[in-house]
Amino acid sequence: MAGAQPGVHALQLKRVSVTESLRTGDKFIKWDDDCTTVTPVTLRVDPRGYFLYWTDQNKETDLLDVSLIKDTRNGRFAKTPKEAKQRELLDVGTLEGRLENRTLTVVSGADMVNITCLNFTAFSEEVAKEWAEELFSLASNLLAQNMSRESCLEKRASRNVC
Repeated sequence: MAGAQPGVHALQLKRVSVTESLRTGDKFIKWDDDCTTVTPVTLRVDPRGYFLYWTDQNKETDLLDVSLIKDTRNGRFAKTPKEAKQRELLDVGTLEGRLENRTLTVVSGADMVNITCLNFTAFSEEVAKEWAEELFSLASNLLAQNMSRESCLEKRASRNVC
């Protein structure tokens, strides 16, 4: 074939970039299916996109490695509380939009069999949708999934900073 190009296809990989809204964080309500209590938290992502972390009103912080995120769900695909008491606590009249559309479910785990779901409810539908899309984008980034040794050491050092 006279005009054929070599079989090499260049794939443009995008560096991990965390949006300003994910770095500064947003207010959410964290809830579990196991208990009927809800906890107001501030949800953030570190500037390098390594960790998702949330801080409650007692200044206690928990974190999740973004590389362990398998899926983020919003809208009708997100988990909603089964108990009526929990639904009432989350569906306060001052919040914008339907509960399902304000819910963010983060599915994570070391493999696809042993997964856990973290459930957050935002104060508006737009915030929940933005977080679901941006977190999935960070978690599915090919450069983040195939990190260099230098980046792994940097990630390890930044865990102590969060």
